[in-house]
This record gives sequence, structure tokens and C-alpha cells, in this order.
Amino acid sequence: MNDGAKIKEIQISSNALYDVPDILNSLGIKYCVLIVCDKNTYKAAGSLLRDILIDKNFDVLLCMLNREGNLVPDERAVGEVLTSLENKVEMMIAVGSGTINDIVKFVSSKTKIPYGIVATAPSMDGYASSVSPLIVNGFKRTYDATYPLFIVGDTKVLKDAPYDMITSGFGDIIGKFTSLADWYISSIITKEDYSKEIAEDTRKSLNECIEVSKNLKSKDEKAIKKLMGALILSGLSMLKFGNSRPASGAEHHLSHFIEMKELLSGDIQHSHGAKVGIMTKISVKLYNIVFSLDKDEVKKMMTEKKHETREEFESRIKNNFGPLAYEVFKDIDYYYINEKLRKARQERILKNWDTMKTWVSENVPSSDYIDELLNYVEAPSDISYLGLQKSELKNILLNAKEMRKRYTILRLAEDINLDRILDLAIKN
Repeated sequence: MNDGAKIKEIQISSNALYDVPDILNSLGIKYCVLIVCDKNTYKAAGSLLRDILIDKNFDVLLCMLNREGNLVPDERAVGEVLTSLENKVEMMIAVGSGTINDIVKFVSSKTKIPYGIVATAPSMDGYASSVSPLIVNGFKRTYDATYPLFIVGDTKVLKDAPYDMITSGFGDIIGKFTSLADWYISSIITKEDYSKEIAEDTRKSLNECIEVSKNLKSKDEKAIKKLMGALILSGLSMLKFGNSRPASGAEHHLSHFIEMKELLSGDIQHSHGAKVGIMTKISVKLYNIVFSLDKDEVKKMMTEKKHETREEFESRIKNNFGPLAYEVFKDIDYYYINEKLRKARQERILKNWDTMKTWVSENVPSSDYIDELLNYVEAPSDISYLGLQKSELKNILLNAKEMRKRYTILRLAEDINLDRILDLAIKN
């Protein structure tokens, strides 16, 4: 596990932009910084930050990542930042939210040039994490990166972010209901490493997010500060554990699968957090259905389960992932169609069913509750927002689990009897 204390300064307050020069000095940065932004984040905070730093005698270089459509964290963006670096640059400052942060932290990890973050929206929980989701060859992969030396969030800037970015942050945090559940069941079924302490930290970020939901619509500065704090706390949980496991499960795999489809069709059309919020409701519904079963029903479903052959698996992946199928095979290989491994997991499922069922009943809410939370803050809550039809949902649920090797409720359903469970999910 990594030490979250490696982040030297976290400053979330009104007018925090003016603290950046002192933070840089405290880190031994005296002369030259590279600001990385796009045209929107430059307007939101980059321009003022540049003036503040120049006024304090810093040499400020600028890398502005402008696109006709949405900025994507891909090879092109990484290359632009790399070519903007000069030998004299002591630190990079990412001015923005998710995409810019992911690009800069990856470049930092490769060049060993430290970076800090000036956040412009409370839109996602990756600010404090040391992983970087990038789109390489059209496929979203999470790469080991590095942590920022500082995170600054000026609440005067954050509260003026577009409201859909604020609800995006809310949706990302709501996803912890299922990411934590996925992590717990995996620790039981696959013996994956699990930390109760880090899980509790992540749950604290979830509770704080729910606590301020009633004040988000008015863009109350105190509520925005609390939301930003919850997002950072979630990121610190990932940093402490060493990967995204505490904060990313089936809800993120579903989101990434839809994002991949958007990319293949030409552009990412919806924010990460919006997709995560909607997919959390669906993942929770799966939990509700799966853990409404008793042990005898689970055992019967397992015996009725149709086994997918190697040829059927290959055909399904090629049909659904197209030119990116090789990425799936490279990542998960044929691990989940190995019936010997499945049998061992099934035995652990049955042995621990009642324990898991009790835990889920205490920690995973109903899908109606998730719907209420999202509707209350006026966040999107239905797949129709993503341009999807109910008829497409089964195929999404069937294939999104292949985005990562990580064990989730989707894999648990697969080990029991995925076809039967998905039919129940779609019917209800």
C-alpha cells in the first residue's frame, strides 16, 4: 500500500488560487512551471493562475489542449504535453478536472517531473489517485501513474463549474455503493486483498457526499467544498491501497464499456460521472436480485448454467469489441472460462452465501434509493440519457465485465447463472 501523505498540500478554500505561489515555494519550486489546460479551464482558472504566478516572478509556460469536440486522454494529448516540456520546467500544473489530470499525471510518471493540480470542477474522484485512465488504441486502460504533490481547489472556481460537472462528481461518489460491495465479495470469493480501514475511508466519502446533496443545486460554496473533499478522500483511498479497487467496480466497467462504444462511433458524448451514477443504479439492482436468492436457489442455478465454450467466448468478444478485441484477450485471456477455477469460486460462493447476503443487506441500498439520490440533485438517472434502449441493456451487462479482470457483481452473476439473472434484471 502507498502512503497518502505523499501529497504535500491539499487546499480547498475560497481564493485558494492565491496560495499556489507559496505552495510552490514550500516544495522548492522557484522558477519555471508548465500550466496544462484547455480553453475552458484556462478561462475558469488558468488565466488568473498564470497572472498570479508571473506576478510572483515565476516563468510560466503554457500547454493548451484544444479540440473541436471533447478532449480525450489519448496518445495525442500525452504527446502534446511532452512536446511542451522544456529542460527548465520544474513542475507541471494541471488546471482542469478528470481528463487533464489523467494526462498530466501520466506524463509526470514517465518524465519524473512533479506535478500539482488546480481543480476547476468537483466532477470526479481521481484528483488524489496514482492511476491514470487513458484511451490507447481506442481502448480505455488504467495505468499506474503518480500522485500530485499538491491539490488546490478554489471554491469560488469550483462552484461556478457547469452544474452537470457537479452532478458528475456526485455520480462518481455514489458509485462507491457498488465498488465497495464488489471489493468485499471479491475478498471472500477470490481471496483478493482487502482493507477494512481503506473501505471505511471510502464509505466516509460516500456519506459526506450524500450529506451535502440537499445544498448542491444552489451551488452553496460550503456544500461544494464538502463534495470536493469527499472526492479527494475517495482518491486518497485509491492512493493508499495502490490501485483503484476501493472506488471502481462494475459500475465503472459498465461506464467504460459505453465510453468505448462512444469512442468507436466518433466521440465521448457523456461525462464519466453521469455514466457511473446511472450504472450504479443498475449494479445495485443486480445486487438486489442476486442476493434475494437463497442458497438452494443459487445452487440450482449453478447446475443449470450453460458453459460458454472457448469458441463462443472468442466470437462474442470479437463481435462486441470489434478492432479492440485483442485488448480484451491481452488483459483477461481465458481466465473466466476456466471451469476448474469457476468450480472453486462456486464452492466459496455457496460456503459464504449467508455471510455475504447479510453484509449486502446492510451495505447495499435499493435501486430506488439510488434513483432518488440522483433525481434529488437533478443528475441523470436513466439509460435513455445515454441514448440507450432497454433492449440494449442485456448485451451491455453481458460484455462490460470483460473490460477488466477484476471480480465484480457481474462476475458473481456469471458464476451463478448470468443468463437467468440478466433476464430477471431486465424483466424487473
